Amino acid sequence: MTRARQRAFQKRRLIIFGGALAALVVIALVILIVPKGRPDPTVEAVAPAEPVAQGDAAEPAADGGEVEITPEPTPVPTPEPTPAPTPVSMRALSRPFPTAEGFMPVFSKANTEEKIVAITVDDCFQAENLKQIVDKAIEVGGKLTIFPIGLNVLKSKQSEILKYAYENGMELENHTFTHNGLFYATNEELAEEVYKQQLALSSILGVEYHCHFLRPRGGDARGDQRMQMYAKQMGYYGIAHWSVSGSADDKKIAKGLEPGAIFLFHTTNKDLDKLLRFIPWVAEKGYQMVTLNEMFDYPDNETSELTIPIEEHQIPPLEPYEMVYVPLKKTTYDWEVYLLQQKLKELGYLTSEPDGVYGEECEAAIKAYQRDHGLEETGAASAELVQSILEGTAA
Repeated sequence: MTRARQRAFQKRRLIIFGGALAALVVIALVILIVPKGRPDPTVEAVAPAEPVAQGDAAEPAADGGEVEITPEPTPVPTPEPTPAPTPVSMRALSRPFPTAEGFMPVFSKANTEEKIVAITVDDCFQAENLKQIVDKAIEVGGKLTIFPIGLNVLKSKQSEILKYAYENGMELENHTFTHNGLFYATNEELAEEVYKQQLALSSILGVEYHCHFLRPRGGDARGDQRMQMYAKQMGYYGIAHWSVSGSADDKKIAKGLEPGAIFLFHTTNKDLDKLLRFIPWVAEKGYQMVTLNEMFDYPDNETSELTIPIEEHQIPPLEPYEMVYVPLKKTTYDWEVYLLQQKLKELGYLTSEPDGVYGEECEAAIKAYQRDHGLEETGAASAELVQSILEGTAA
């Protein structure tokens, strides 16, 4: 082999060796660059099947396979908006509270700074005087609350004027049927006194009329529980009293003019003269004369169709109630006093007939009872003493 052919042969060997080396380098780079775990491109990827919701059945498909049922989303209820609380008026906040559980409020005055007053008129014996009083109130844009005795309601002149007063915005309330004090009445008489007065108002107005306030004669026994429980049974709001009496002189009446005051007048000639001066003077002082319902933010007295003839109405009897014993002392007027007197008479401590008035004889009887039972002789009966006497539990 010539030298020239040897050099050509070596050159070809170098070329072949270099090409092989380059191929090895390329293969090594490919191995390093391609990430491990990469799926084989020749294998088709299959997505995993979504699980069927528990409790859902799979329906067969047309080709024999199964078709998944996608459960419907559970509907989320739309929360109802919380109703806004009913606002309480300042007049409603001025209402009095009962003295104890088992009793009703006694309305003597409104706790308010608003320049409002209530003028109340009782009895209504003098029809013409009542007409003048009502007209004077209308003249100055004021309103009255009238407490007529039931027998007076049924008198022709009074009935006409009371209806006229009602039609002009005045409020008619209950002052018993015969002017009975109620604290000495039987249960049947109590029911008659209250119900028949309201029935008399219904008869002249031609509707079923429902009173809201009961005023016993002279304010006597206004804290009497039995009377209050019957008023509550009849749907009344409480017992009406007063803060200023029209029987006082003009100076004292004028001094009583203040926000929330409740004035008591009658239809006598003396009170008529006072009212004809007092009503316009109240208006001049910037006070508004309102009814008791308006003063304490109650609705007007309810009325409904008179479907039962007046003479066919049945008087609802007093329903049973749990007696709450209260302290009793001299000058107290109360049905509980009447019951106490009955028991003291049975025990020989009282000789007079029970009348419901805690007078001197009742006081002396209690002192004697206290002395005989080793108690302090005060003459006043605590709630515990009253209970022990009435229930016969005293030692």
